[in-house]
Amino acid sequence: MRLNCLVIDDEPVARKGIASYVEQTPFLKLVGTCKSALEANDRLAEENVDLLFLDIQMPDLTGIDFIKSLNDPPAFIFTTAYRDYAIEGFELDAVDYLIKPISFQRFLKAANKARQFFEMRRQPDPKTTPPATPGHFFIKSDGQYIKINLDEVLYFESERDYIFIHTEEKRYLTLLSLKQLEKELPADRFLRVHRSFIVAMNRVELLEGHSLKIGKRQIPVSRSMQETVYKKLVEGKLWKRDM
Repeated sequence: MRLNCLVIDDEPVARKGIASYVEQTPFLKLVGTCKSALEANDRLAEENVDLLFLDIQMPDLTGIDFIKSLNDPPAFIFTTAYRDYAIEGFELDAVDYLIKPISFQRFLKAANKARQFFEMRRQPDPKTTPPATPGHFFIKSDGQYIKINLDEVLYFESERDYIFIHTEEKRYLTLLSLKQLEKELPADRFLRVHRSFIVAMNRVELLEGHSLKIGKRQIPVSRSMQETVYKKLVEGKLWKRDM
């Protein structure tokens, strides 16, 4: 498991240093760097990001206010020159709080905490997790419980706190997180290709560059997911002419 990381810091030296640490850590993958929270907000709409390394004191929008503005923020580690924000940072459920200057040893300790956090999240709680139903599931929509057959699903699309479920016949809207949905869906049939999309792999008709096609819909593929998408959809299934 590699965690997709985004580094956000208005100071070029600090930004470059954290990015270098990420690239040296085998279980982390750098998907980009941003010099402001506003730039990061646009990047999060394009990329599937697991972990933010986030400075607090930045112009226009602080790291703390940025996290508060997100409906479904990724996990995050604060990086700052100030100790004053530590309590508020942990109240926001920060994975860790790094004080600049940051040594690689201290960075690695925080990164390991993040890895443990994700490993724990992947382990289902037998007391709270219902038995898996491979063929279908139910959603609540407009006060009704609607049965959705997995075989009929084309793709899932996230819009803020809601999910649009696109099937062969119609589109359903329900209040659900894409992260939660990703955990529940069978991984051999569904693949997250973008921060806002999960697709049924057997429904993909065309894969080209930064997008794929299901029916008439062109669906974006984030840069950080391109290699995974290719391996899942194409590798081992590509027919070639014998030379």
